[in-house]
Amino acid sequence: MKTKEKILVTSVELFNRSGVVAVTTNHIAKAMDISPGNLYFHYDNKEEIILELFRRMMKETYDIWKHQKKSEQKPLDFIDANFEVYWKYRFFHREMYSLRRKDAQLGKMWKSHMAKMMKLMNLQYRNWVKKGYMSVLTQPKEMMYVYESLLAMATTYLQFFESTEKVPGRRSIERGKSHVARLLLPYTIGETKDSFEKFINSNHF
Repeated sequence: MKTKEKILVTSVELFNRSGVVAVTTNHIAKAMDISPGNLYFHYDNKEEIILELFRRMMKETYDIWKHQKKSEQKPLDFIDANFEVYWKYRFFHREMYSLRRKDAQLGKMWKSHMAKMMKLMNLQYRNWVKKGYMSVLTQPKEMMYVYESLLAMATTYLQFFESTEKVPGRRSIERGKSHVARLLLPYTIGETKDSFEKFINSNHF
């Protein structure tokens, strides 16, 4: 693995473990057993690393959504794939509010990302209706409610669930998936509805 790539991988590990504020470029360099100067050769500062990680998170998310349109992947598998990305970059979901307030560029990227996610959800909804996974929503306000509720939950659930867990961990991810399934359940039909109900009933929190 090249040094530039290893910096990103190490940064994610440290940010997830200790939080962005507590981790400095010196911590990252020490964890990699390289000099701070070597790190600065690739990235000018921690903010630049964070921006690159956010770009990667966005790309990995969009790739999942693009793949879904062309595949026969079931909704629950699609939800699971998205939550794996949430877990991989969980520090963003824990700290995004403060991070984007400190970095105007990240704030703009975040807003652009949210706008794109709204468009992708609309495309996904139409795709799932076409495949017979969801019922048709005739009221635009109802559709907007679903989209906004999903985004609000997906971008804040980790903070909430981890604050209620004695030992924060992947249990929070499972709780998040269950809540997304519950939110979508009234709009699912046929075998999809059955699979959602089975998934929800199998979880005990």
